[in-house]
Amino acid sequence: MRSLLIIQLVIILLSVVVAVHYFGQSAMLPAFYGGAVALANTMLLSGRIKKFDELAATSPQTGVLSLMLGVVQRFVFVLVALGIGLGALKLMPLPLLGTFMSSQLAFVIGSMRQ
Repeated sequence: MRSLLIIQLVIILLSVVVAVHYFGQSAMLPAFYGGAVALANTMLLSGRIKKFDELAATSPQTGVLSLMLGVVQRFVFVLVALGIGLGALKLMPLPLLGTFMSSQLAFVIGSMRQ
């Protein structure tokens, strides 16, 4: 999981550089915010997988239920976090969503490798 987080962090930093290059200094905060949401999403998944390992040893059904609950939890977290960033904080949408998507794509590609 550590290498996956490092890959995501590198992609986030590259995305921030690209966002600042194309949109100027005002795009730095939205890009970092989108990357932070993606990293938090990965950390939530990591915690849920650890909990699944503990629960699956005693009851596989409870472990699977825990994973399903984690999917819902992460989905709601991402919706609320992006809603706060775009709605309440009024951050620039393209750098925020672009960094979020690129770091999530790095997560998917990194997960397939492992």
